[in-house]
Amino acid sequence: METRTRTSAPAVTAARRLAAASWVGAALGLLVGGIGGRLFMALLASLNPEDHGTITDDGFPMGEFTTSGTIQLLMTGAALGVLGAGIYLALGWLALGPPWFRRLSVAVGGTVMVGAALVHDEGVDFTRLEPTWAAIALTLAVPLVFCLLMPPAVDRAVRDGSAWQRGGWTWLALVPWVFPLFPVTIVLVAGWLLWRRVGRRMPEVAAWLLRSLLVALFATGAFVLGSEIVGVYDAIGEGSLL
Repeated sequence: METRTRTSAPAVTAARRLAAASWVGAALGLLVGGIGGRLFMALLASLNPEDHGTITDDGFPMGEFTTSGTIQLLMTGAALGVLGAGIYLALGWLALGPPWFRRLSVAVGGTVMVGAALVHDEGVDFTRLEPTWAAIALTLAVPLVFCLLMPPAVDRAVRDGSAWQRGGWTWLALVPWVFPLFPVTIVLVAGWLLWRRVGRRMPEVAAWLLRSLLVALFATGAFVLGSEIVGVYDAIGEGSLL
């Protein structure tokens, strides 16, 4: 009984902190990824009126505002915001250096990893829209702005006594972790349990192993992003670099 109490109390605290971080992530994802993403799309469409109605790689017509498309974009932005806040809560403490450098590391790392998944040299999103540099820059601006705003907001939300952690409504933010993020939830829970069982016995060794893994992931993401950008310019030809 005592062992169960020692395990359940930290689990409740961790879940409450995750819920608080998820509220922040959902709000910023909705604002930056949803509304900001829609504004960036509208700007690119205005720069390319000749491509009005062309179907994007995500299946949406360029330059056309649809309710269903906007709702889907907002929901996707909120869900990805929750995911980003959860990842930061789990791994953000690994960042080294003064606060400004830690936040810069999160912003650059997050932008590179998300950019590697978004920028591609196939389809029409980056090979049709001009100027090409603007399409790439606006795409990368979404995760960059999110990753700059999210860490300090999450840090405030997960402090003891934060308003984000009081009240029954706090737990509603865990819904995305049931769907659509349940596979990530399994990974987070497994990692939390592994850390409590093993990591706390060798915290310094475990921390540096995790940092090494993150550096390797960042290097891979940077390589993929750079390769995709080069591929985009190869696809459109040297005459369209600007």
